[in-house]
Order: sequence, then structure tokens, then C-alpha cells
Amino acid sequence: MEKMNKLLTEYKAVVFDLDGTLYYQRRLRIKMAWMLFTYYLCHFFRIKDILIIKRFREIREHWDKISQSLHEPDAEDTGVTDSLEEAQYKYLADKMKVSRDRVRDVIETWMYEKPLKAVYETRDTELIKIMEELKKRGQKVFIFSDYPIEDKLKALNLKVDGMYAATDERVNALKPDPKGLMIIMEDHSLKPDEILMIGDRMSRDGMAAQNAGCDYLILAKNKRERLKTFCTIRKLCYNSNSSINL
Repeated sequence: MEKMNKLLTEYKAVVFDLDGTLYYQRRLRIKMAWMLFTYYLCHFFRIKDILIIKRFREIREHWDKISQSLHEPDAEDTGVTDSLEEAQYKYLADKMKVSRDRVRDVIETWMYEKPLKAVYETRDTELIKIMEELKKRGQKVFIFSDYPIEDKLKALNLKVDGMYAATDERVNALKPDPKGLMIIMEDHSLKPDEILMIGDRMSRDGMAAQNAGCDYLILAKNKRERLKTFCTIRKLCYNSNSSINL
């Protein structure tokens, strides 16, 4: 799915989502499922951690509605004055009757630390080549993700012109809120029509771009369909006499 009004090489900046975009998320989840199974087979007394992970994903997915309910006049005090991440940790801890420290430890371990090796193993090598070529052309390359970025980029051995996560203090908002894109434009003196957002979810990445007035390209989740998209991009670039090797 795309809303590109010009060639990839004609944008001043390209903003990439990370999770599910720079690597194949389904493959990573298979690897992580095996790691979870083997670990908790030997640590069955902590099996509730798996439910914590599952519930945290659900909370992230529906946080817009949840946060609205937390701001209702009759809502109980849930710590919404915390940062986005801490508010989610506290909300989940209260719902599951566990400590916030336990929630934080489980999420940081199994969603941020343990997946790093699998992130590299499941990376989209073709898309990463495109990123590198764009940088060589002098186009700006940014990451805008709902999750922390730095460690995953190190695992992928990638360098970009800027990293913007929903959990950053300046952003503190999940997609499809366009705040991260707006900050990128502000920081780098860019206009909406000078930016392309590339992601894997229309409901998040595409809508964030639409809400910011930017173009977008939504990639398929499977490799075969993505390769078709990359092939089309190459043809368009060649036909336009572009020197980029896509």
C-alpha cells in the first residue's frame, strides 16, 4: 500500500519504522517463542511472565483508548502523569496485581534485550541496502518507532541521521499520533511533502504519515511481496535515469 507522489530518490528524507519493517517480525516471533518455551520450561514458577508479555502487547495496541479512559473525571489515580512507558508499566502492574518492577524487568528482558540477536538474524537485507544507498545519495534517513531504537540499530549495525521513539520524552505518543514526524520536520527544517514514511502497518505508520501530511509506503509482511515492491522501485528509479542502485 502506498501514497507516494514522487520517486523514492526525490524525497529529502525517508523515515523508517523499525519493528516489523527493518526485520521480518513473524520470523522474529517464532524465534522468540522458542526462547520463551525453553526458558520457562525450566523456570515454570515464573510462567506468569508470559502473560505479562502478552498483556503488555495488547495494552500497547489499544493504549489510545486506555489512556482516554484514564483521563476521565471519575477514573481512579493510575499514574498517568508518568512517562508513556512508565504509565503502561503501572497500568499493567495494577491490572495483574504484580509489582511495577516485575513488569519492567520482564518487558525489558524479553522485548528489548533478548530479541537483539534475532533482530539481526531476521533483518530485511534488501531494505537495509536501500537505506544505505539513500544515505550515500545525501538523503536523510531517520527512524520513528513505537519502541526503543538504539540497541536494535546497534544489533543491525546501522547508523541513521536521527532516532525518534514514542517513548522519548519529547514525543511521548504512540503512532498514529504524528508527533514524532512533526518533531523530525521541526528538527531538520523539512516540509511534509519532502518526507516519505516507510512502515509495515497502515493503521500505525500510514496513518501517522497521513496525519502529518506526509507520503508513505506500507510494506508487506512477507518477503516475496516485499521483493515485488522493491523490484517496482528499482524499475521506476532506472526509468527516471536515477543513479541509485535499487
